[in-house]
Amino acid sequence: MYKIKKLTLLALVLMLSAGCIQRQQTTTVQNPNELPIATTTPLPNTPSIYQPNTPTTTYPPSGQVIYTEPVYTQPVEPDYVPQRTPYLQGAYGSNTKLKAFINTISKKYNYDAYELNAIFSTVSRDTEALKKYNVYKTAKPSYSKAEQIGSWDKYRANFLSTSRINKGVAFWQENAHYLNKAAQKYGVAPEYIVGIIGVETNFGGYTGTHSVLNALTTLSIEYTARAKFFTSELENYLLMLKDEKVHPQKIKGSYAGAFGLAQFMPSSFREFAIDFDGDGHINLFNKADAIGSIANYFIGRGKWQPRLPVTMKTYYNKARFYGVATGHKTSYTQAYLYQLGMRPSSNFAGYKGNVSLIKLSKYDRDELWWGTPNFRAITRYNPRDHYAMAVHQLSLAIRKAKYGR
Repeated sequence: MYKIKKLTLLALVLMLSAGCIQRQQTTTVQNPNELPIATTTPLPNTPSIYQPNTPTTTYPPSGQVIYTEPVYTQPVEPDYVPQRTPYLQGAYGSNTKLKAFINTISKKYNYDAYELNAIFSTVSRDTEALKKYNVYKTAKPSYSKAEQIGSWDKYRANFLSTSRINKGVAFWQENAHYLNKAAQKYGVAPEYIVGIIGVETNFGGYTGTHSVLNALTTLSIEYTARAKFFTSELENYLLMLKDEKVHPQKIKGSYAGAFGLAQFMPSSFREFAIDFDGDGHINLFNKADAIGSIANYFIGRGKWQPRLPVTMKTYYNKARFYGVATGHKTSYTQAYLYQLGMRPSSNFAGYKGNVSLIKLSKYDRDELWWGTPNFRAITRYNPRDHYAMAVHQLSLAIRKAKYGR
């Protein structure tokens, strides 16, 4: 009997102990509206800021910027970027100039310094951009290609191909609504908007493969001769990222940092790029936004004048011209150029104002053209006579192919 009571008492103790253990393991369910706070600060000796790809979901601290899925379709490098880190790493992780720049931007715009560290820790040195600008003088200097005999024949052939003209007609037909809208709002003829996109990117066929962040960071740090310009563009790029909430490595463009169908630099983006299709985003890889932004740029930066001709070919009785200075920055009265033996090929749409004198070197002779302020407006996009003339002639060729005139 004593043994039975002892066994019963032992069983009762075990049951009570099990109950206590069970109660100790019970947890309180968290309010589903309260998100857990993630710890994003890396360890002092962490070799990399990149987080491993795990299925665990974490959430940023309150007030921290989250990069939304952007509308750009360029490939992302790398796949994951931490939102904030106190440690600057990457190709320029120990660069004092970059650290000072981060400190300046952080104070000037109240930009989170830890977020800037995370952004610049993704940067790789763009050696191709340095080569293109011949920063370290590895290429031999050459005289201006524009001065070579036949230089215009070579340049023109790159842009006035049948294929590019046909693409221009197709682009115009596909985007007629926004081209007409831009013409009505800004007074810029549709063919010149089409011509810019045709010369810049072959209607989106090539918009560039350089990371804009990598190119601008590299050039601002290492291209000392133009450090002020590229540092300013890098500053505008960071502000654009903040405004548009775009992934810092998402945008690909030229080795100089221009991007999109319009090939805007970041400063031009912030000043002239517009949301022309009304979707709430400004995306220069979007055709509508590119069209509206180019027209806005022509008016704002170029001071384009509606209904004013652009340029006109003149007749000259000698094969080569070595008289007065030429180029889009020159300005002469038409009467003075008449005295030098030039004769216009048409009535110039009634334009009587001053003109610039443009010389195009062909294999057999020099072509002389008179340019109006609208020719100058095109050079505000790219300050080269050849560039502006290519845009002009491609624009007219596309219009003629479309309308037969």
